[in-house]
Amino acid sequence: MKRIERDVVVVGAGPGGSVAAAYLARAGKDVLLIDRDIFPRDKPCADAQSGNTIYHVKELGAYEELKSLAMEGHHLKMVSATYEETVAGDENFAVYVTITPRWQFDDLMRRTAIRHGAEMWQGCWCTGVIWEDGYVRGVKCKYQGEDIEIRSKLVIGADGSHSVVAKAVDLYPEEHDSVCIGLRTYFTGVELDPKIREDGYIEFHFDGSIAPAYFWVFPSGTKGLEEGFCNVGTGIIDREEYGSEKFKKETLIQLTERWMRESPYGAQFKNARQCAPWKGWRVPDTQQRTKNCGNGFMLVGDAGSSVIPLVDEGISGAMDTAEFAAKAAIAALDIGNFSEEFLYAQYPARFTAKYSDRLKKIKLAQESLCDPDVCAKLVHRMNMDEAVKQRALITMFRN
Repeated sequence: MKRIERDVVVVGAGPGGSVAAAYLARAGKDVLLIDRDIFPRDKPCADAQSGNTIYHVKELGAYEELKSLAMEGHHLKMVSATYEETVAGDENFAVYVTITPRWQFDDLMRRTAIRHGAEMWQGCWCTGVIWEDGYVRGVKCKYQGEDIEIRSKLVIGADGSHSVVAKAVDLYPEEHDSVCIGLRTYFTGVELDPKIREDGYIEFHFDGSIAPAYFWVFPSGTKGLEEGFCNVGTGIIDREEYGSEKFKKETLIQLTERWMRESPYGAQFKNARQCAPWKGWRVPDTQQRTKNCGNGFMLVGDAGSSVIPLVDEGISGAMDTAEFAAKAAIAALDIGNFSEEFLYAQYPARFTAKYSDRLKKIKLAQESLCDPDVCAKLVHRMNMDEAVKQRALITMFRN
């Protein structure tokens, strides 16, 4: 078996892995980024870049190119179970929300990591980790037909919600109320809201007929506003509830198609055309985070359950965890300490300090929006009180 050595190997070149590799390479560290796919490739997602995402894109010098690919969202539209709608947003909202198809966004961030000096192998399948003396000492992979051991001082697992690395280190939690199910497709020709379409917007529907699921319509990329090209999907917040009798009568695709037929807001799809297959994925949120590191390894992004609840926004959490992990790796490499004790103080503790208060509020809001009556009262209150509306906007989309 062929063996190579690097200081750090990052498994997975989604937003988390690419950002971790970019920060490490920028600091002059020897980092290898690997991914099983050949880019550009699709990734099921709602395509929103919000929260701290834009901060990291700017910090790594990719913002101007992102703007050329994205739709800026200046408004958030929410519709309650009683079909009362509220629209929130201001001139600064676009600083926090852009919508770009993941096959473009992820490729941009991968190229950004390479530009900063990271080495990358595409089409490289990680099959497990190398354990020696109680430490992870690298990964096993298959690349260009060869079995290879990539030996490293640190492994950063950024290989998504079905992470090979997380499973190999026995940090793969599965709490039913913190692992959601997402379903997504694309439509073109969607009739956008004429009141706010020119400024760009995203919309959520919390329809009582599909609760605890919710529905979204996000105009996406450069064709979003011009051609009504939209990322359309449904999220199930609680998988245990999804297994109940209520949802055994129809698949998630059937539920979504019923919403389009029966909801008054489904009329916007009357002349639309579905232009991509439905794709589903597992969405592990931050409420089931464990320590997310151990001797010789760290987990970031979906691999480390860093999705923000309620809006199921995973990119900003992935990028924040990537930055924290990169800083921890730099410190560890500088002093030669790769122990769990050292990494924990440098990495998960930083995430907890930054997110804990916000996550308590957003999890409570998520539970409220699952209840059609509470959701209706909340949306009505937002319409009656601008301060409440702005606080809700900040809680959902800003750190």
